[in-house]
Amino acid sequence: MTEVRLHEVELLPERTLGGPADDEPLRGRLTFGWDVLPADHEGAPAEWASYVKATPDREFRQLLMVCSFRPETPTGKGAFRHASLGVALSTPDGRAQPVARLIDPGERTRPVAGSGMGMSFTVSAGVLEVGVEKPPGAGPERDEWIVRGHGSSQPNPQWEFRRVKSYPLAGDHPVAALVELVPGRLNTAEVLMAAELEHRSWGIRRYRARLAPSPHAIVLAG
Repeated sequence: MTEVRLHEVELLPERTLGGPADDEPLRGRLTFGWDVLPADHEGAPAEWASYVKATPDREFRQLLMVCSFRPETPTGKGAFRHASLGVALSTPDGRAQPVARLIDPGERTRPVAGSGMGMSFTVSAGVLEVGVEKPPGAGPERDEWIVRGHGSSQPNPQWEFRRVKSYPLAGDHPVAALVELVPGRLNTAEVLMAAELEHRSWGIRRYRARLAPSPHAIVLAG
């Protein structure tokens, strides 16, 4: 099992019309960590090992990242509603790029109970009547995504995180990419993060993460 050291991330508010003029950066709400692992490191999805064995002439690294979202506190207002993590893989000259051949998760879900309620519309004597109806057998659990990945076989994979009913956006969320390297070059990954928090008094506010050093480059190989 790999232990990833997490670092505090400062969230900078995006200035918008109608937003509070004294909106300060948020601290102590988000941490981020990463590790660069060999392609055959234990704990990777089984299909990753199969992919690496099927392409022995290529060089790979596992890029493991963890976002840790903290719940609202009296000094840290707002609950996380949505967040995104993007990775830009590159080499110095830009003529060839590393590629995230496989990503994990493609989708991570949680079971959420459905409300089972719907709207009914009827017109009687020219008057529209709206009612509430519950279909037979309504209300079963369904899977809703809480983390969704994009960009497999691309140099810019990204993940989205969101809260769903009964599952706040809180705690540790690991994601990973199996990166095919460009041989003989410095291969790096630049990380960008953004988040939306819902405040009781301000509504939804969007923030961007300040990662240090900036731009934040993770060296994969070189």
